[in-house]
Amino acid sequence: MVSRGFIGRTALMSGLAIAMAAMLATAPAAAAERGAHAPRGDTTRHTERARTENGRTRHDEVTGSQGRSATRDATVVNDHEAGTRTRDVVATGPNGRQATRHDVAQRTGNGHTRDSTVTLPDGRTATRDATVVNDRDAGTRTHDVVTTGPNGGTRTVNDQVQRTEDGFTRSTSVTNPNGSSAMRDVTTTRDPATGTVVKDVNVDRTPAPRP
Repeated sequence: MVSRGFIGRTALMSGLAIAMAAMLATAPAAAAERGAHAPRGDTTRHTERARTENGRTRHDEVTGSQGRSATRDATVVNDHEAGTRTRDVVATGPNGRQATRHDVAQRTGNGHTRDSTVTLPDGRTATRDATVVNDRDAGTRTHDVVTTGPNGGTRTVNDQVQRTEDGFTRSTSVTNPNGSSAMRDVTTTRDPATGTVVKDVNVDRTPAPRP
């Protein structure tokens, strides 16, 4: 049986979990990012969206019961000729402190790359660099991600999907900043005649080395 914890950690590692958690350090700023209301008291939210010649903008403002506000401003710019998409986000908490996020996605000949940087209010940064490579002839898709947290710890993920005659296989390896690692192998087969799908999953974990 697959551990839900492993799935959850893998899902987090596929996004800027460390960076976004730090970016949303204050509750009102978190509300602006998530589109949720504060847990206590009355709140109001104001959102503005606009299209531009090459993308879009969005402005969110959440005001709490005490009149304090947090804002989030996002700008997306698409360059179709260069095959790039740039996204910039500025989140400002009720105390005026700001966190920023800069994403650049680049189309390649056989996939794409995406580099993300979050700068926290204290000046520290977190980064995530992802590369996706598709090989249509071989029926494979490889996804590599390197995430570096604001404290310098690095987490790597390698995810490989292989198409087979009757389904696919998927192998995911994760190495955490503390040196621990995990491997998840999935084999899925489908019988078109009966409509039966069989999925086998194996998870192996290696603890962090002793100091």
